Amino acid sequence: MGALRTLRNGVVKVLEGLVAAMVALLTVDVLWGVFTRFCLGAQATFTDELACVLLVWISMIGAAICFERKMHLGVDFFTGLMHERPRKADAAVVLFVTFALSVIVFVVGGWKLALSQMTQELPTMRWLSRGQVYLALPVAGVFICLFSLEQLVAALKSGPEEDGKAGGEK
Repeated sequence: MGALRTLRNGVVKVLEGLVAAMVALLTVDVLWGVFTRFCLGAQATFTDELACVLLVWISMIGAAICFERKMHLGVDFFTGLMHERPRKADAAVVLFVTFALSVIVFVVGGWKLALSQMTQELPTMRWLSRGQVYLALPVAGVFICLFSLEQLVAALKSGPEEDGKAGGEK
């Protein structure tokens, strides 16, 4: 189990490094676009499109990282009012639905979308296809699925909580 945890932590570190590198590249790209527009008289043609591509990938991989850290958007007011058993069941249902939707929407739907767009070139970056941009969907979806399964197993295995610890105080 320790090797699996080490592998998982390594994957998360790689994802974090990837997002950090893409944010740095996005910063350089936007600065270059501004510099060329105002100092050279004409904006570099690829900067807007590269910024859009990077934003898609940063958003999707960032969403997977946020899900792994349990930083995703959630409304837990009613969950906090529940006793331990219903709260545990609610968490399991939410994680299962998240897993199912990630498989259907991100992995399967994203894969089909990416494959259908592989022949579409981007106007200013002809070496990159629109399908490669859309690959962010299934890639992030796979990680969200893995993290949701991990959290689902942890939620089902967790022992009884004291009243008032998870959610709101009673």
